[in-house]
Amino acid sequence: MKALVLGASGHIGNAVTRELIARGYEVVATGRRPVPPVNLNGLAVRYISGDIDTPGYLDRSVEGQDVVIDAAAPYPSLMPPTAEGAADALDHARLRTQMLLDAVRRQHARLAYVSSFTTLPDLSGGFERTQRQWIRRLHPYFAVKQVIETEILAAARAGLPAVVVNPTLCIGPWDIKARELCFVPRLLCAEVPVAVTHLINVIDVRDTAAGLVAALEAEHYGEPIPLTGHNLSVEALYTWLCEIGGVAPPRLVAPISLAVIATYLSEIALATLGLRPPLPALAPMLTMLLDSFDPGRVQAELGITPRPLSATLADAIEWYRLIGYC
Repeated sequence: MKALVLGASGHIGNAVTRELIARGYEVVATGRRPVPPVNLNGLAVRYISGDIDTPGYLDRSVEGQDVVIDAAAPYPSLMPPTAEGAADALDHARLRTQMLLDAVRRQHARLAYVSSFTTLPDLSGGFERTQRQWIRRLHPYFAVKQVIETEILAAARAGLPAVVVNPTLCIGPWDIKARELCFVPRLLCAEVPVAVTHLINVIDVRDTAAGLVAALEAEHYGEPIPLTGHNLSVEALYTWLCEIGGVAPPRLVAPISLAVIATYLSEIALATLGLRPPLPALAPMLTMLLDSFDPGRVQAELGITPRPLSATLADAIEWYRLIGYC
């Protein structure tokens, strides 16, 4: 089987690439970098450099593939936080998704899309639900994720063999995001002075990849598949990471809502000066929308059992140290 991974250098995309290779797929990996990045070194892949938005790029990349993995969906920035900016981000997401769907249909391939837990039904109520609705309106990321998932599920209902997975917070090796966006090395280098009081769910990125490929092979098309791992507080996660890393955890603890407000206002203020924020507001926003989860029916049917969290955290720390992040 031949598989194309869009966004193979991303954290989840890279894990999916490795899972496909382990299962005997012939993999083509795509990315914007002119040469393969460090997390693709030594992998048996053919690397294609380019921008998905370039006319004809998707058709050329998808040609000859049996499976297409989309782990490179648009990631809009907060600025400008205007109605026009949000509309442009949604229009771009719709256009890109339709281009991808058209390319997959022409090739008679199967599609798997990495969505987000933020598109799953919100079961909270009262003031908590109001807070979460407010958060979703502040950043175009949430609307973009919903639009892409809706388009792909509609195509699946019309007969396209498409899998959609919705992982919670992914942790583990092979992440090469910009260091300022990686909380683990920043935490271990005492650059995160405050922990927050909030219950979350974390999953090993390798379990996410295994769930996605298992869903494809089981032909579980047309419905969102939550992929979940371990429930714990952010404060407990930080303490555990620091214990494994041999450093002291943050002494201060604050409500997650305060972190959202502070980072949101900071990002807007710094953007007006042409500066990047030390911590983008999207990170605490996602944390605030995250909650505890129990493994769902489909995850159980696919046989995806979360690996021990201690191993996940140790492997993540080892990776970040290997690439010089901490």
